[in-house]
Amino acid sequence: GLPQKFPRAPPPTTHDGGQDEDEEDWVPERSLELKIQRDNIQKRTFTRWTNTKLINEEWAVDDLYEDLKDGLKLIQLLENLSQKKIKRTKMVKMDIHKLQNLEFALKHLEKEGVKLVNISNEDILSGNHKLTLGLIWTIICRYQFANISMGNVSGGKLKSLLLAKCNQAIMI
Repeated sequence: GLPQKFPRAPPPTTHDGGQDEDEEDWVPERSLELKIQRDNIQKRTFTRWTNTKLINEEWAVDDLYEDLKDGLKLIQLLENLSQKKIKRTKMVKMDIHKLQNLEFALKHLEKEGVKLVNISNEDILSGNHKLTLGLIWTIICRYQFANISMGNVSGGKLKSLLLAKCNQAIMI
């Protein structure tokens, strides 16, 4: 089976008190499968959203985790969204240049009032899946949800409402 991150749950029992062999590994393995599936859906969705905001095909993102590592596409995304120029190092041959670009991007977000929690330039450079998705989600929240409203609901409340609706749709 898949590597175990969580302590193994006791196997379900059948009506006669014996173990149901088909379901013995279900809980941890199924949980991991669902997490991987969810991460892949988020990656595809966030990649598509990113590409719609990058506009120019030369900036297109194929792999969210790899293509943001040098900071250049992230900076381009933020420039398109904020309509503000961001400093960048164009020659990105070494990790120090990539880290510098990523830092420019993260500092820009802070100046724009975006609160980044536990996301660093090193996390993006290393291709950390969870934190890269978290960064893009934070950018979506700032630039996509901030200026929309539905009836008398707007901003943060609308984001919470949309998340609740999405979670509800997933659970059905």
